Amino acid sequence: MKRYPILLLMALAGSLLLFSCGNKSNIPVPKDAVLVLQLNSASLSSKLTWKEIKEGELFKEMYAEVKDTLARKLMEDPENSGVDTKADLIMFVKKQGKSGYVAFEGSLKDAAAFESFVKKATNKGDVATSGDFKTVSMGNDAVVLWNKTNFAFLGDAPMLNALNNFTGSGNGEFPRGLSVDSLLIYGKAIFDIKGSASIGDDDRFTSLLKEPGDLHFWLNGEQYLGDLGSGMMSLMKVNDLFKGNISTGAINFDNGKIIIKTKSYVNDQLAALYKKYPPKNLSAEVIDRIPSQNVIAVLGMNYPPEGLKELLKLTGVDGLTNGFLEKANYSIDEFVKANKGELLVAISDFTMKETKVSIPGYDGGAPTEYTTSQPDVKVLFATSINDKPAFDKLITTLSNQLGNDSAAFGKINYQLNKDWFAASNSEEYVTKFLAGGSNKQPFTSRISGSSLALFVDIQKILVASKASSKDSSVNEALELSLKMWQDVISTNGEFSGNSSTGLLEINLVDKSTNSLKQLNKYINEMGLIQKKRNNYSDMQVTEVPAADTTVVLPPATEK
Repeated sequence: MKRYPILLLMALAGSLLLFSCGNKSNIPVPKDAVLVLQLNSASLSSKLTWKEIKEGELFKEMYAEVKDTLARKLMEDPENSGVDTKADLIMFVKKQGKSGYVAFEGSLKDAAAFESFVKKATNKGDVATSGDFKTVSMGNDAVVLWNKTNFAFLGDAPMLNALNNFTGSGNGEFPRGLSVDSLLIYGKAIFDIKGSASIGDDDRFTSLLKEPGDLHFWLNGEQYLGDLGSGMMSLMKVNDLFKGNISTGAINFDNGKIIIKTKSYVNDQLAALYKKYPPKNLSAEVIDRIPSQNVIAVLGMNYPPEGLKELLKLTGVDGLTNGFLEKANYSIDEFVKANKGELLVAISDFTMKETKVSIPGYDGGAPTEYTTSQPDVKVLFATSINDKPAFDKLITTLSNQLGNDSAAFGKINYQLNKDWFAASNSEEYVTKFLAGGSNKQPFTSRISGSSLALFVDIQKILVASKASSKDSSVNEALELSLKMWQDVISTNGEFSGNSSTGLLEINLVDKSTNSLKQLNKYINEMGLIQKKRNNYSDMQVTEVPAADTTVVLPPATEK
């Protein structure tokens, strides 16, 4: 089937999600949905209006190139579709048997206009009537249905059950798709969801919607990852990890930054484990040991090794793990004894290094040589030691297991003292880290005090990339990005009750303008750069005349 109708409807969905109003979801969603997206459209439309998008040069060029009258009407105003853009709109994904589907639903302002829109978008003149609903099938994998007040778009999503084959529960079968008739049944059932069958009956979901945010998301780990505990894995207790596992988040497009506040829920067994073995915070002293002032990325954590052992027991894989380690004359208990739990990975001194590459010639011919730019960085790995003799045994065990393969790690330098093990592709960095000292990293205060943290300096990456680039359009895009992106910070909060919090900040250079407006401008300008690049490439393509294949024969001679 042609993909145009689906793409047009999905484009409409995106437009409506961004520019509808209302911030409380009353649209029915099944409680076992894998993923739910809900937008505080009133807040979003106050930060970026459809009028502002239409004023962009890229939008104007796209509008001028569109010949389809329906598409032009939607670009002028999404309400021309008949959808009530001032009512709630929501998207969700749900597993269904050995398949699944994605749904987008909302309210109608003008049912007749919506019917006209669907007919033109799908190029289907016939609309079926089933009870109070009108329906249109879009090939074999999508349907649209509506009544006087609501509509739903459903698309087949069989790959939601891809984990079945991974765990052995799918018997090697390709994930099954849903028929159009099945999609219509599930679509009609959506409008009847209420009470305990609705996700609105879950206090965690209602709590999510009360959290200030331009966009809210809900991810049900039990529904999606539960298959990991089926098939052969059912012999273990892997499912205990995912029961009651829910991840939620609220995204805000604030001035100069995009903030994502997350909250993760676990079951009582995991909660008890967290409380018995709480993680400790990363210390500023350890972060400042990094022997460089040109750091581009840091990942740090401080986990309890004893808790890791108990987690293996909880999931029933402790026996299997110990059996594997016994072959190497090692055990889980020795690992716990060796490690204190603080771990650090740092990437620094990023440059683009020119490297000569030589490709051997064919059949003894001259080799082909060329120069290419490749990233060059210093990488440092460090982990704290609890018991040095036990850690010495860990290193010896790893070395013995690698055997001849250890030659592949010949460029890795490592040393250890009574407190730390450090490894790097720079011997100097290993020595300096173990010696201690303080380099006073500018980002230390932003990630210390958390048990799991990530820092990425986008500016340093872009500067190094631009310094080596010789492509004018690439440089133009990098320069634009340098004016846009600053860095990324991710930290986690404390564990309380059965949940833990987290924070992700994507920081921008311009601190005075809301990030949604900045994203709109950035995407618009990047699109123009790409379009100019494509037009330039088209100009370089010249028509090559066909080769003359006429065969000229010599004149005939008499015998």
